[in-house]
Amino acid sequence: MEQGKNTRLAFIEAASATATDAEQLNTEEPGAPEDIPCREIRRKKKKRKKKNLRRRFLIALVLVVACAIFLASPVFNIKTVTVSGNVYYTDEEVVNMSGAVTGRNLVFCPGKKEIRKRLLQDPYFAKVKVKRHLPSALEIRVTERKQVAAIIYGNRYIVIDEEGRVLRIARTDPKLTTLSGLTLSRIRIGKTVRAEEKETLKETLEMVSTMSRGDLYFKKIKVQKRTIRAYVYDTLIVKGTPEQMKKAIDSGNLQKVINKLYQNKTKRGTISLGEHNYISFSPSF
Repeated sequence: MEQGKNTRLAFIEAASATATDAEQLNTEEPGAPEDIPCREIRRKKKKRKKKNLRRRFLIALVLVVACAIFLASPVFNIKTVTVSGNVYYTDEEVVNMSGAVTGRNLVFCPGKKEIRKRLLQDPYFAKVKVKRHLPSALEIRVTERKQVAAIIYGNRYIVIDEEGRVLRIARTDPKLTTLSGLTLSRIRIGKTVRAEEKETLKETLEMVSTMSRGDLYFKKIKVQKRTIRAYVYDTLIVKGTPEQMKKAIDSGNLQKVINKLYQNKTKRGTISLGEHNYISFSPSF
């Protein structure tokens, strides 16, 4: 009996030793035989990612090329050219001056820079914008300088804006307020006109701008040193300095006097302006 017990104990200890050795083996060399499959999985994942990236890149490239081909198709050729913001020039004149043509591709070569460059060469245009309206319309938006007066120079008329910029030179009456009595020293289209009476010209132009805002119109203005004579009619004039004119127009007092004379059918005489917004009327001319 004693011998049988010893045999069983020896067998249990041998089994325990074998299990312990196996655990030590697993502990000392963790995953040694299983590490290779993990690496292979990671490599496969990397390869799969690269393939996906290539596939996405090719799809994106195909879409871009297809889109470019579609946009370059005749569907997007310019069929109409419209103009907005113009006052002095007609739509047809603006289009002809711009060089805009139908048939060009609206997306890739509408000629926007060329159109702006051509139009801005004309002093009447202060700003030019060219807009595309898909699929086939081109719009030219312009901001024109406003012609406010014409300086009489011999038998010609120097048409200017409110800053004195020369917009054009005409041989026929442009139907604007005419300025006379100025000694001009520079006349160049697109440039500010120069006169010996520099300050008087500047103040007179400011007065003309005030006149337009005040709903008042003078047929002609004669400059005599620091005094100007503004003609409502050929026989009804307003006499004073440009500064006095501006104040009288801004206050509305000059318009009231002229309206009262108009209601009384008075078309002959002189309206004289003085300091402190003083206004007097003399029926003689």
